[in-house]
Amino acid sequence: MQTTETILSAIPALSDKERLIVVLVQSAEGSRLELRQQSFGEGVGWFTQSKVQMEPGQVAQLKNSLGQTSGRGMSRLPKSFSQLQAPAWQPRLVQADSA
Repeated sequence: MQTTETILSAIPALSDKERLIVVLVQSAEGSRLELRQQSFGEGVGWFTQSKVQMEPGQVAQLKNSLGQTSGRGMSRLPKSFSQLQAPAWQPRLVQADSA
């Protein structure tokens, strides 16, 4: 089995030339999640500046930490952490072929 990568989410930053992508990486050795901080360069496109690899157990712990509503976790975070804001960029449809 060769390694496959699936982008699960692209999270925009304050600048339209920065983003965080969440990537599912699958290989014969197993699956992991990667968080990649990317920048956009003219003539280059999107490129990865840094990445954090997370094993399945770490992803589960992160979900658990962020999903808590009482005691520890989200209740201790500022309210702004639970509010989605409009992204700095919006996808644009350039051309569509009809069926």
